[in-house]
Amino acid sequence: MTTLYRNGTIYTADPARPFAEAMVIDGARIAFVGDSAEARERAGGSAETIDLAGRMVMPGLHDAHTHLVSSGVKHRFEQRLTPGASAAEIVRELREEHAAGRRGAGCCEWVVGGEVFPAPPGRERLGRRQLDEAFPDVPVYLYDYSIHHGVVNSRALERAGIDEGDEYGHGGLYRRDEEGALTGELIEEATWPVLRSIPHYPPQVYRDALEWAVGVCHSHGITSVQEASAARPVLEAYRALDETGRLHLNVAAHLVWRNEAFGMARPDELEEAIAQRDRWASEHVDTRFVKIWIDGAPLPPVPTHATLSEDGREVDGSWLLVAEDELAEAIGRFDAEGLTVKVHCAGEGAVRTCLNAVERVREENGPGVRHEVAHAGFVSERDYGRFSSLDVTAEMSPALWHIPEYGLGAGFRFAAMRDHDVRMTIGSDWIITSDPNLFPGIQGALQHATHPIDLHAALQAVTRVGAEAVGRLHERGTLEAGKRADFVVLDRDLFAVAEDEIGATEVLETVVGGRTVYSA
Repeated sequence: MTTLYRNGTIYTADPARPFAEAMVIDGARIAFVGDSAEARERAGGSAETIDLAGRMVMPGLHDAHTHLVSSGVKHRFEQRLTPGASAAEIVRELREEHAAGRRGAGCCEWVVGGEVFPAPPGRERLGRRQLDEAFPDVPVYLYDYSIHHGVVNSRALERAGIDEGDEYGHGGLYRRDEEGALTGELIEEATWPVLRSIPHYPPQVYRDALEWAVGVCHSHGITSVQEASAARPVLEAYRALDETGRLHLNVAAHLVWRNEAFGMARPDELEEAIAQRDRWASEHVDTRFVKIWIDGAPLPPVPTHATLSEDGREVDGSWLLVAEDELAEAIGRFDAEGLTVKVHCAGEGAVRTCLNAVERVREENGPGVRHEVAHAGFVSERDYGRFSSLDVTAEMSPALWHIPEYGLGAGFRFAAMRDHDVRMTIGSDWIITSDPNLFPGIQGALQHATHPIDLHAALQAVTRVGAEAVGRLHERGTLEAGKRADFVVLDRDLFAVAEDEIGATEVLETVVGGRTVYSA
C-alpha cells in the first residue's frame, strides 16, 4: 500500500536536508521524501493521502537507555507504593495489598515492590523492624527509588543467609542503626544475596510485561530502544514476542556483565549468556551489545557514585565497583568480538575510569567498536574532549536531571558535549521514571540553565544519532528514500511552538516498518 503524507512539517533529521514538503511510504519502506508535486507523482493516483493539517512528522524516536521488561513487571505486577509515603503508610499499603492477594505475580511467597524514598528529616526511616511487625513470616524486598538499593525484613535476610554480624565488603553495604544492628537497608551490591533468593517470575509474566511496555513506548513515539539490562528472562521474553510477530520495536539488547541484580544470575551464568548471545537474536532484536555497571547512583540515602578528588586528578575508589584494569580487560575482550559496551557511570570518577579503560583498549585493539558511557551527566572538564577522540558515545538521561526532586540539575551539560563534537544520544532510563516519554527531556535539554542545546541537536540525539550509535543508520534514524518507514506524527510542529510546550507533545500516530502500531 502506498501512502502520501503532505501539508505539514516533515522533519527528516538528515543534516543535508532537514525538512521536506511531503513523504511517500510504499509498504515497509520510504519511497520518496521531497517536494509536494514530485511526491504526488511518485505516489500515483491510487495512493492514500494523509493531510497533516500543519502537524509534524519526524523519524521514530530512539530511546538510548531503557529497561522495558523490568518496567513492565514493576508497573503491572509488583506492589506499588505511594511516592514519599511514611514508614507507617508503606506498611499499611503492603498489608492491604497482601491481604487482597496482590503481592507480585507468581513470585512464590515473597512480597516484592517499591519504591521507597528517603525519609525527610524528623521522620522515621523504613527498616527491618517495621517490616518484621507486619510480615514476621513472609520475606519482603522493597527496592528504593534509585533501584540500586533495597529494604528487607528479617525473613528475607534469613533466606539470603545474611547474619547479624555479617559485613558485605567493597561494593556494598549492610546499613546499621546506632546500636550496630542491621536495619534491613541494603546498599548497591549488598542487595545481591537477597535478589539471588527471590525466584524468577513465570515466563508469561515477563512476556506480558514486555508487550505492555512496548505499547507504552509506541504511545510516546518510540520505535527503537537500547534495552539496558537484557538478563536471560528478558531476552527470552523478547525472543518469544518476536517469534509470534508481536514485537514491533527495534531493540539493541545489552547483555549484562557481572551485575547479579540487573543480570538476575550469577557472574558465570552472565558470561555464558554473552557467549551464547546469538541464540536470542531475532528479526527485531540485535544482541551485539553488553552492559557494565562500574558505580552506583548519586542519590540519597547513600550516594554510591565514584567521584574525583578535589583537584580532579584522582578517582575515589570507594564506590568504584570495577577496577580500571578489570574494566579494560572486559571491554577489550568484547571489543575484539565486535560488541558495543555501554558502561554505567554516575560520577566523574567512573567516567574517568571508563575513558581510561577505553583508551587502553584503543591502544591494544586499534580503532574499532563505538562504546558508550551511560548517564554521561557528571564529567570532568578534562574529559569532555576524550569522548570524541576515543569515539565514545555520551548517552544522556535528561529525564532524570530536569526533575527537581532528583537534585541533579548541575549535570548533563549538553552544550559542553556539543562543543566538543561528542556523539550524544538521549535515554529515558525508564524504570527510574514513571514512563519513557522523551519529550520532557528534550525540552529540558533546550532549557538547561547553563548548557542548553537547540532543537535540531536534541532531535538528532533521539533519531539519527541514536541509530548511528547502534550501527543502524543505514536503515533508520532519518526519513530518506529506501529506509524503513519508522516515523511518528505529532500533534504540534515542534519548530513552531514555544519551548515550554515541547514537553507536552502528544503522539498521534506511530509507524514501524510501514505498520501503524499506535494511533491516538
